[in-house]
Amino acid sequence: MKKLILVKNSDGQRGANGKKKIYEIVVVDNRVITSWGKAEEFHKQQTQTKVFGSAQQALWFAYDKQWSKQAKGYELVASL
Repeated sequence: MKKLILVKNSDGQRGANGKKKIYEIVVVDNRVITSWGKAEEFHKQQTQTKVFGSAQQALWFAYDKQWSKQAKGYELVASL
């Protein structure tokens, strides 16, 4: 299992200024589970699961997603 956690301060839209956004990527075998939302409202986060043909494809997708989020201003805070 591989787990990546990224965070970003909110852009301030809709009164969320100063709140933290969290994006979590978990790779389990050939599945990638992504969760995202406000860090302060963890119970309201959205989740999506994708299944790939191999564990390697899943890992590549996860790293691509990580780099995409970092390009948008997210900071990697944990890689487990």
